[in-house]
Amino acid sequence: MNFMQTKNIGIIALIVIGSAVVGIMGATTSSVQNNADIYAVNPDTLDVLLQNKEHVLAVDIRTAEKYQSGHLYGASHDLLDSVTLEKRVKTIQSRLPEVTSTYNFVLIDDDGTKAKQVSQNMTDMGMHAFYLKGGMNDVSENIVYSSQTMIDSEELADLLTIGEDLYLLDVRQPDELLKSKIDGSVNIPLAEIFQPNGMNGIPTDKPVVVICGSGNRATIASYMLAQEGIDFRILEGGMNSWNSKS
Repeated sequence: MNFMQTKNIGIIALIVIGSAVVGIMGATTSSVQNNADIYAVNPDTLDVLLQNKEHVLAVDIRTAEKYQSGHLYGASHDLLDSVTLEKRVKTIQSRLPEVTSTYNFVLIDDDGTKAKQVSQNMTDMGMHAFYLKGGMNDVSENIVYSSQTMIDSEELADLLTIGEDLYLLDVRQPDELLKSKIDGSVNIPLAEIFQPNGMNGIPTDKPVVVICGSGNRATIASYMLAQEGIDFRILEGGMNSWNSKS
């Protein structure tokens, strides 16, 4: 794809996705679209939006195994079942109001079926949510692979014992670290991750273990980390699990 084609796609993409924020997406799409597919985003459009970092968060809601075996570059992983979805949305709305009002979520599955339903549920909860049209079945470019998305406390402890080169990113509030923290961890509160230049100090050349209280905020932080191509792992159960093993 040459520069002008990419630029044109980017312009169209910004019109389509950006209009959703003010509720007029239908006015910018083709007249042949109907209410059933106005929230569908095609792979080329999503790719341009991710490259340009246009306030889009792509979340792959397939199983961890499928995500690891091949996912869209820039997409994070989160199953977003009914219980998890409600928890994520409530946390984003309470802790990240700017994300609630200005970011668009694009959910990804195998064929678009589940992602469409979850995006509708997410929209009903007050978020700007879309889904990848055709899912990963229609994607053949910009596919990357991950070794794992989660790490448990025992595995992390073993890796730290042998001196594995990891970046421990704790996204809790500073006062929470006064109670307990993992030695060597760096504190960047969740809200700062979503601010301009909020991830400047996070390395891209080593695995990043994301830590919070239970794993909820760490997973939300991974939405942004994935967009930067950062190799992330969520500490399963967060500090609750880490402290219980001590």
